[in-house]
Amino acid sequence: MGAVVFLDTETTKRERGYRPWDIALIRREISGEETAITIFVDKADLDLANADPESLRIGGFDYRHPQNGARLEPGQVLCTGDEAARMVQQWTDSAMVFGVNCSYDTVGLDGLLERAGLSSTWFYAPQSIDAIAYGFVLKDDPAAPRSSEPLSKACGVDVPGPEERHTAMGDALWVRRWYDYLHARECAELA
Repeated sequence: MGAVVFLDTETTKRERGYRPWDIALIRREISGEETAITIFVDKADLDLANADPESLRIGGFDYRHPQNGARLEPGQVLCTGDEAARMVQQWTDSAMVFGVNCSYDTVGLDGLLERAGLSSTWFYAPQSIDAIAYGFVLKDDPAAPRSSEPLSKACGVDVPGPEERHTAMGDALWVRRWYDYLHARECAELA
């Protein structure tokens, strides 16, 4: 297997037409080397007139977006939608992407790429870590939980705390922990 990317996005709404404003990507190369970035998209490219206030509240848009006064930390950038799309394409190129309900994130990122005249170059089948985990837990528990947080706890993988949950990087780190747990479990079962 080639490179993998653990990703998450925070978006302007939950229904069609949502736009990612907080994008986290953790890329792990075959060598094990990892790099990470958080991309904040310029407010001018977010169609905020059509945003859902509840979605923005859940992600902390009013206090976490740099154009609302938040300070950029190391490993974070603020850029236009087109620049964000180019970075997403570069960071995910040829990689298998993993997320919690990954199709939600990749549909939003596909829209970002399309608006910039680009297309995705990640491996064609995004992987939802929660669906993979459900299969593992179901083997031992026919009443396995289906939602992500109880399922993560059933695996013994810590859910992000309140300061990290519903931040793109906090949730991408959760995906990475969950992936590493499942990979170690699979290796142990094969041994």
